[in-house]
Amino acid sequence: MKYILGIFYVNRLDLLYQAVYSIRHCWPHTVVIDNSEGRDLRRDHTLSSTVSVYEPPVPLSHSQSQNMLQKWGAERHCDAVLYMHNDAEAHEGTPEALLAALAAWQREGRRWGIAFTNLDTLAAYHMEAVRAAGPWDMYLPMYFSDQDWYRRVGLAGYETMYTGLGVTHHNDGASTVKSDPLLTHIHQVTFPLYFRYYEMKWGGVLGQETYLLPFGHYPLNPVQDYLGMFAERTEPQ
Repeated sequence: MKYILGIFYVNRLDLLYQAVYSIRHCWPHTVVIDNSEGRDLRRDHTLSSTVSVYEPPVPLSHSQSQNMLQKWGAERHCDAVLYMHNDAEAHEGTPEALLAALAAWQREGRRWGIAFTNLDTLAAYHMEAVRAAGPWDMYLPMYFSDQDWYRRVGLAGYETMYTGLGVTHHNDGASTVKSDPLLTHIHQVTFPLYFRYYEMKWGGVLGQETYLLPFGHYPLNPVQDYLGMFAERTEPQ
């Protein structure tokens, strides 16, 4: 099973350390994306000596980070990419059990797309499903981006697996927002906007979607689609 595991960091270094030290088995395959404003991890030599740390040119949104992780997975010819919340802590044996399950599904030829533990506090995404579903929607930088992508995986015909493996989600989740008053305020402003966007994209709120195609039609951008066809036809021989 060839894989890469990504953690996206913004704040709460204490929780990041708990997350990292709960997945020792995965350290050679783990990369932390430093999306902090102050480039906190640049000075943390202990962490960088344990796992890989990537500092993007500018802090990335959650969706951009997921797309970066999936790009790396494709470049490295991975079978799956794993994602872990910065405020999650895997129980003893959970990483090993999750990887064993993924390997078994691969051998069986099972059409799995997403594997949850405690939902997506630690999750795996099958690269075959990644290619079918496409990238995460960057118009949804954080909230509802996961439900949007998971819906597209399901519509592409891939199964979501619920492993029930143990992972603790500290502070009932959303520690990044809860730990920063500015992010808390921004969340109160933007959350209704993302809610409305998701509703318009899928023809209903979560659990009441009516569209099988985003916005109810395809292609999403006819002009872009036409230009792409034109470029193919005029490519020098």
